[in-house]
Amino acid sequence: MGKQALILTEQDYGFDIPDWAGLLIQKEFEVWSHSILGTENPSKVELKADIILLDLLDVAASDIDILIERSVALRAKHGLDHARVPMVAIASPSVHLTEDQLLHFSDILQPPLTGDLISNRLISLMRLATMRREAERRALTFKRFGVGLPVVPPPSDLAEQKLLFLGSGMAFLPVQSALPDSIDIVASLTPQMAEDMLEAQKFDALIIELSDYNAHLVEFTNALRRNPSYFSLPIILVCHKKATEDGLAALAAGANDIVSFPFSERFFENRIDILVREERYRQQLRKIFSEARLLMPTDEITRLYSEKFLKAHLEALEGDTGATSMSFAGIDISFDVIGDNQGHKIHENSLLSRVGRLISSLMRAEDLLARLDNGRFVALFPDTDLYETRSALRRIRSIVQLSPFIEQSSQKGVKVSLDFSLHYSDTKSEMTDVDKILKDLFENPVIRF
Repeated sequence: MGKQALILTEQDYGFDIPDWAGLLIQKEFEVWSHSILGTENPSKVELKADIILLDLLDVAASDIDILIERSVALRAKHGLDHARVPMVAIASPSVHLTEDQLLHFSDILQPPLTGDLISNRLISLMRLATMRREAERRALTFKRFGVGLPVVPPPSDLAEQKLLFLGSGMAFLPVQSALPDSIDIVASLTPQMAEDMLEAQKFDALIIELSDYNAHLVEFTNALRRNPSYFSLPIILVCHKKATEDGLAALAAGANDIVSFPFSERFFENRIDILVREERYRQQLRKIFSEARLLMPTDEITRLYSEKFLKAHLEALEGDTGATSMSFAGIDISFDVIGDNQGHKIHENSLLSRVGRLISSLMRAEDLLARLDNGRFVALFPDTDLYETRSALRRIRSIVQLSPFIEQSSQKGVKVSLDFSLHYSDTKSEMTDVDKILKDLFENPVIRF
């Protein structure tokens, strides 16, 4: 995902930026500043920003309204609409914005700011914007085939959250104190208790406390991520200093984030809010897309999107000014019957259908999986760089290759192998030749693994 931020300011910093923006540079953001009261327009580079920040720190209360008005006018003038490029206010706690003013912002961040807090929040807002844009693009493609698709915005109300806590209990009260009273937290002492509760109830996130002898908790995290039912369940680790090494192991096993103990209550609440909001939106979009896909051109064998749909969707991207970053993955699937020394012919269609649907279920809602007319699979990852795409595909491969598959005619187990080829597009000119992209994906990929 691109991490480019444009800071709108009252004073003119020239080629410099506000002091607090150094936190973003430390988190590998590209940052520009532009005086909202100046007469010059932002440069073409500045207008490619993924997120806009309005700096209201040290601004007189009487000037806030005009700064917001100028910011809104600038966004409208340059097509930086609210859904595509979120705008965040950086304001002092003493500043109280009216309801009308708040409508223009995706979030308000207040000091004290830390690199992790502001970076995580902005990245989450950009990902929510990506999901919203993909919902709009998918709706446009569906419309071409005569099907209406509702475009729902990200959830604003996260009421009735339910979290599961797993651990010895030393961090339970601090976790409970950090979160609003409206959030229900259920505690479990062992992985088996947690597993039973996950099967019996629906939880928004899992909090795992690591302190001593954590090997079983690391393995539990790994096992959850290998289970398609919990592949995307938000998992956040609360790690005591003496368990840092185990915390990193659990992070590598699939946990979303790690917070050292003692932790900032504000930071912890922020991380839970981000993870739950993203997951709820993905589940909402997944349900809408899955139901509507049944009315689309699909591959006869797998019932995934067809090449016809994929090309129509890519063509729709050409007119989208926000479509500046896209990773493609070509997926080759091969089968090997375990213990078959007689060379029985494998009936691939049924296996392809099951494996294809499993891969699709392990992808994010904003991603798309299609089967081409030549039998190859193509996955599309919007606003995702090659590193993120490769990490996601490795996780998918580990689950698919460990999942049990049976060859129907021989009733023997089947080993499934996945090979990937990657292609990345970050300019609109590349998006114009769909056939070339799909051809290069398999014949001239950027990465093959």
